Amino acid sequence: MKRILFIVAIMLIAGMAFSQENAPKKVNKENNQSENVEKRSDILFDKLVHDFGAIEKGGDASCVFTFKNVTKKPVTLTNVKTSCGCTAADWPKEPIAKKKKGSIKVKYDSNRIGKFTKTIKVFIEGNENPIQLEIRGTIVAPNANDVKVTPADKKVNEIDNTKKSANPQVKEAKPEEVKQSKK
Repeated sequence: MKRILFIVAIMLIAGMAFSQENAPKKVNKENNQSENVEKRSDILFDKLVHDFGAIEKGGDASCVFTFKNVTKKPVTLTNVKTSCGCTAADWPKEPIAKKKKGSIKVKYDSNRIGKFTKTIKVFIEGNENPIQLEIRGTIVAPNANDVKVTPADKKVNEIDNTKKSANPQVKEAKPEEVKQSKK
């Protein structure tokens, strides 16, 4: 009886082992990024993401994505769509000859303070799937290190100044006096 159970168990294990498909190999996305673009496209970009870092409000938030036609025939970009109206793209309308380079100029409206991530989809004639480019960064206020005084802060300062002028006996404590009084 033990022998039969042992044989059945081995057959089940062997059956499961041989029925498994080979798992697809994991591909490191960063290392093979350009390879993936080349396989699914007729053009190869020098980069797919541009990080502006921190830009002052109203500063230059434009970049250029350069690409190369990696086919043996001319390639035409049919459309370039940005993810919103705050991003504009200028792209070549004429065909790019074989083994030649082209570029897409992208400009972001830097008058909006805060972090941003925008996408640009590049459509190629004869290819259903667009190539997705990305820009990202942070727009900071001019003189972001300076202390900002809000209207509410101004009112508080005005009230404090009127109290001092109304009562000349009120004396503002100096930092040294505060330290001595704590001892």
